[in-house]
Amino acid sequence: MKWWEKNRVTLQQELDDLVAANMQPQLQKDMLKQGKVVITVNLQLFGNQHLGKIIYPDLYPYFRPRLFIPGLNFDFRHYNPLCGEICLLKRDTGLWQPSMTAARLITSMVPEWELACVRKYEDARLDTEDRQAEPKNAYFPGVEGQTVLIDTSWAVPLGISSGKMKIAATKDLKKVTASTHFVAFGLQLLSKEYNEINCATESIRSWVKRRNLADHTIPWIKLDAPPQVCSVQELASLLRQNPAINQAILTDQAKGRSGLCGICFPEEAPGGGQRDGWIFLGYRLERQRSAKKEGSSSPYWLVKADPAAERDLFERIPELSPLRQKSIAVFGLGCVGAPSALGLARAGIGELRLLDADFLSAGTACRWPFGLASAGEGKVKLISQFIEANYPFTKINRSHYPPEVGEDFRISLGDLSLATYDQMDIIEKMIDGADLVYDATAEMAINHLLSDLAKEKGVPYVTVSSRSGGWGGNVVRIRPDGDSGCFLCYLQALESKDIINPPYDPHGDELQPVGCGDLTFKAAGFDVEEISLSGVRMAVATLCAGVVGGYPSLEDDIGILSLRENGNAVFPNWKSYPLHKHPKCPRCNK
Repeated sequence: MKWWEKNRVTLQQELDDLVAANMQPQLQKDMLKQGKVVITVNLQLFGNQHLGKIIYPDLYPYFRPRLFIPGLNFDFRHYNPLCGEICLLKRDTGLWQPSMTAARLITSMVPEWELACVRKYEDARLDTEDRQAEPKNAYFPGVEGQTVLIDTSWAVPLGISSGKMKIAATKDLKKVTASTHFVAFGLQLLSKEYNEINCATESIRSWVKRRNLADHTIPWIKLDAPPQVCSVQELASLLRQNPAINQAILTDQAKGRSGLCGICFPEEAPGGGQRDGWIFLGYRLERQRSAKKEGSSSPYWLVKADPAAERDLFERIPELSPLRQKSIAVFGLGCVGAPSALGLARAGIGELRLLDADFLSAGTACRWPFGLASAGEGKVKLISQFIEANYPFTKINRSHYPPEVGEDFRISLGDLSLATYDQMDIIEKMIDGADLVYDATAEMAINHLLSDLAKEKGVPYVTVSSRSGGWGGNVVRIRPDGDSGCFLCYLQALESKDIINPPYDPHGDELQPVGCGDLTFKAAGFDVEEISLSGVRMAVATLCAGVVGGYPSLEDDIGILSLRENGNAVFPNWKSYPLHKHPKCPRCNK
């Protein structure tokens, strides 16, 4: 049922209030038959009368109505020049109350809007304004599934207004249409004389190279102001007034192929002032018969630019900036280790070294990051390829791989092996130069081995493991300094009950899936990932310790998680402890 059908008085009240405000409202009955409430109004702005319309959302009155007055100044702030929408409130939905009406909103906020919309980029914001920038490129609607990632630190010098741009794309741009999904990456900005203006960072260029993307050269043009057009066709006509752009399109048209054109223009920057904004015009100019086959009468469309500089990707996590120079050796990529590796990549770790013995079997997809489509692949290979494809500032270091093993290197630590390489040599290569060892193997022998090696090399060690049933788990850090306890101290503390044991299902580790030679345990993925999250947090806090502005340190070294009490599920309950030298530890009390 429509909102005005549930309460007809509400719609009548809207009209009565607009009449009282002298806005001469007219309900559009043809739109009402289509299930939409649209009311035209007359408003006085800057001393002149303007015809506008109010569009009510389906979820009115819980969401605000929207006011549209087309044809106003393109340079107005808080105004979408393409559709004519006036922004009367900050974006926070809490500023609109269901008891309000459109008339009340407009009469109270239009005078405030008139004061704010004419202010320049560099002017201080009024109290009624949001503090964020109003980038013009946000108003241009790009097609779904297409984007050009570009470095927002790029700036076109004064006196240069056109040139060439080198980009790498996931699809052949000569064949794309408005319905083709692709991502392109800005690599190099050149003047029309082919002098370099800006260039992508080494991390981005290496990333593109690893993905084997094809390079393309496209034209670009810089406008003195955001394009004052209301349609893609008008934008194409504007661009084709430039001889270089027009010639590029004509050349592609003659050869029946597609292309992109970059459009740069000044827009408001965060914090005030101006920056260079970007959008891209896609075009496919073929014979009329081919265009009809595509089902589209327009050969032009818009492609949005998405900021993807290093600062753009990490500005939401400023406390984690120290991680970009750090390396972590991760042992074990099971249901705890694999989410941990992905969490570290999302946090912006500079380098990961990965080791695991297993491949993904279909039955483990219920608590592993990837599903059935990846069954049969090595876990190291899957995680490595995903991180390399999606996190360009995290390097996967394979220097510990033996020669000629390819990307799917798997070894079972401790097992007899006829391979020519030495397992200890592999482990030491992984740890050498790493800033932290992250152990998610849940194997006691490996825990002892890695914690000892990490201590010898002066590297912090973090081990994480879940318990059967997913009832609990632990995170343990061993610091390399001489005052901290060792792994044996942790075990002694558990035995003497100085530290509580995580709860576990006494029958949860008796599962042997069909066709599997090993026992495994029962547990839900969302339970074991509680361990992963805290393990990553421990690793990050350790690596950022002592850095001004970095992620705060965790004082305790041991975290014990309980997710069940008396068989009942509870919210995650962590108890934390320092790791001291235990008086019964045979190693620390020689």
